[in-house]
Order: sequence, then structure tokens, then C-alpha cells
Amino acid sequence: MSRANVAQCWGLEKLYGDHLAVANVTFGVGSGEVVVIVGPNGAGKTTTMEMLVGLRRPTSGESRILDVPVEPSGPHRILVGVQLQQAGLPRRIRVSEAIAAASSLYRAPVAAEQLLADVGLTEKRRDFIEKLSGGQRRRLDVALACAGDPPFLVLDEPTSGLDAEGRAELWDMLRQFSGRGKAILASTHDLAEAEAYADRLLMMRRGRLIRDGSVAEILAAAGGEWRLRMRGASTAVFALLTSAGLHRITVGDVTIVIGEQGKLEHFRSELLKSAHGEYTDILSGPVRLEDLFLSDEEQAENDE
Repeated sequence: MSRANVAQCWGLEKLYGDHLAVANVTFGVGSGEVVVIVGPNGAGKTTTMEMLVGLRRPTSGESRILDVPVEPSGPHRILVGVQLQQAGLPRRIRVSEAIAAASSLYRAPVAAEQLLADVGLTEKRRDFIEKLSGGQRRRLDVALACAGDPPFLVLDEPTSGLDAEGRAELWDMLRQFSGRGKAILASTHDLAEAEAYADRLLMMRRGRLIRDGSVAEILAAAGGEWRLRMRGASTAVFALLTSAGLHRITVGDVTIVIGEQGKLEHFRSELLKSAHGEYTDILSGPVRLEDLFLSDEEQAENDE
């Protein structure tokens, strides 16, 4: 489904001396869309997000939010709410005081009662921030980003440090916001939650945007629907894969094989019968994002 872009960037690049941290990144985020950036540490996710919203000046390139040019301290700020990895809030203020402080920055803020209800913190309004759980603090961070009712939310690792239940609750909350038409850009290291909650994925590696598409589109790029995943596979197993006409991807002690389900399950069955001690672990199932990450990592190593 085509969506009108709320935010758009073109050719964003960031140089630190001779190091190109972000290289020629172009993408948009549409109204009602949840776009998730994934990539290893140092991929350029945070730098890209900060340049997109004017928190970091790009070496080259440009971005716009609702067609308003983005520049440091520019008028676009009223159109975006940002949640950083470290909010830096004083621990000895109450939740309601933090909401009031953020709301004072806007001419027509969202009512405090509505913000607290949206993030499930109504009963915590009188609590000091230091008394909140990790998940509740993350919810408060999102509430502060929403204080001005912006059409665009940018969230840098919003589920970092949360348990599985807290992560699911926060993503469900963000999906509710997108259902109201807000454009959401978030980053995460958790490939499973990106796969579960993103409308679209941006995959970054070494400062470059290497994939951009829906989860289904990106998984289709793997070259098959099924995968075997092994640890500690021996050269004997590698030889069996080659003789069966199966291509393997090996990074460290992990080997994956992607292909047609029936063929791979047959190979797995034969391997279990004949290759005792030739590997330490084997799993099979549908292709996942982590398999693509291994494939990309192997390609990056081969390109060096």
C-alpha cells in the first residue's frame, strides 16, 4: 500500500575525519507506517536517525518532515518527537512533573491525562521516576516524545533493557500510534521483534542502507523459504552439503543453508543418521532475518 511520506531524506552522509560513518542513505517514512532500522553496532543507525531529525548535521544530503527542511534548531522540530537511548531525566521528579515540563515546550500540547492513558501510566503519575520499572521509564520516554502530538516519532532502541513482556507491550503501543496515522521510525537490535512489528525494514551495514522493503520482500531475497542452521559443522558436513548441491553460509562456528523445505528436511534427516559428532547443534525452520544477516556478513567479509 502506498503511503504519503511524512519524513524523507536524500543522500545523507556523515564523515568523521577520513571515516565515512554513513554513506548516501535515502528513504522515506509514510503516514501510519512503522519503519524499523536494524543492523549491527556501528552500522550507522543512530547517526542516520539523528541527521534525519536535525540532531546531527550531515556532511552532505538533506531531509524534510512534511516538506519542511530539517536543519539544527529549525522549525521542523514541532513536527517530530524523539526518544533517545538515554533520556537523562532527573530521578527525583514525579511522572506528572516530567509530563508538565515537556508539555510546556508546545503551544497546544496533548492533555497530560491523555498522554498518561496512552502509555499506561495513569496510576503512576505521582510516582518518582526513580521508582519506575525499566518498561515504565521507556513508556514515559515515549509519552514525552508525544507531548506535542507530532506526526513523526523517532525512537532509538525503545525496547533496550526490557524483558520480553515489556518489549511486546511497547511495540503494541507503537502500533496503536501508527494506527492513528503517526509515522514511526525506530531502531532495534532484536531481529525477532523487527520481524514481528515492522511494516517496513531498513537494513544497514557499515554505514550503508543495504536493504529496504517489507519483511516478506526482504525474506524473499534469501533465495529460499527454509533453512538449516548448524553450529560446529565439520569439513565432512561441508563435503556432504557440496555433494548434495546445497550452498552454505558460514560465519564463525555458525553455518546456514537456505533452500526448498523438502530438500533441506531430507538432507537433515540423512545427516542425523550418518554424521554423529560432526556438528554440535542443528535447527530447521522458515527463513528468518538473522539468516540474512549472516549472509550479508559473509558477503562483507568476502568483499574485504
